[in-house]
Amino acid sequence: MLLNHRFLYWALNCAFAWALLSFSHPAAALPLNVSANFSGAEYGTADMSLVNGGGSGAFWVTDPGISPPFGLNERLRVSSNAGGQRGNAWYNPTTVVAAGDWTFDFTMQITYPTGSGADGMAFHMQEVGVGADTFIQGQGLGTDFLSVTFDTYNNFDSCSVDFGLAVFNNGSQVGSCVDLSSVGSPDPYAYSVGLAHNEATGNLSVTVTNTNSGATTGALNYTVDLSALDTATFGWSAQTGGDGENHDVVNFDATFAIPEPSTALLLGLGLAGLAVRRQRIR
Repeated sequence: MLLNHRFLYWALNCAFAWALLSFSHPAAALPLNVSANFSGAEYGTADMSLVNGGGSGAFWVTDPGISPPFGLNERLRVSSNAGGQRGNAWYNPTTVVAAGDWTFDFTMQITYPTGSGADGMAFHMQEVGVGADTFIQGQGLGTDFLSVTFDTYNNFDSCSVDFGLAVFNNGSQVGSCVDLSSVGSPDPYAYSVGLAHNEATGNLSVTVTNTNSGATTGALNYTVDLSALDTATFGWSAQTGGDGENHDVVNFDATFAIPEPSTALLLGLGLAGLAVRRQRIR
């Protein structure tokens, strides 16, 4: 019993010292790095929760894909090239603080369109969780979410172009649609997408690059409000509508800032340790 008291006394005094130190040295942010290669080691990984929104939904594929120089035979297919398809794929091991500083890079393929092409695909950050079933503009994701959409059907809604980028934040479109035809049509290319959020300014930078030709949009900047997304799930959705095309994700690599415990919490623990110390002195 005495040993337990001594251990508690030692632990609380350590917390007290940590709290005092935090006043002169503000809490830093620890990086959380997450990545997956769906054409390699993470093909079929249980870290992705696949939600069927219609048709065959999201699934893992080993078809030849697009022609060289890509040669990718294993990928995560969010929806396939047929009418009436919709799928979702969510990373399930952890949630992230979307309001902080972060970067997120991924490679996508949009291939084998039929008819006039399908609706498109999107990257999302949301708090509904790994069971969410959404459309590319984030419908059904509640009041707080981010959707970076790649619209491949000119139906005069958010993007009146054949291949465009639109950003939706908390249900509203941010800025205007960006025509992506300058980086190449959606087929048969693969695209590298780079996202970066700055906590201090609320700026979201989006860059889309054709992995074959190197053609790029450069950094496109949007002001977004992610303050409520402190336990965000990230992933993708895709849908085809009346026509079809494959929507695939090849890989992703991301870094998020995870705040350390607040100074107030540390101070509380430190004061508790001081109280125990005073009782022992008496």
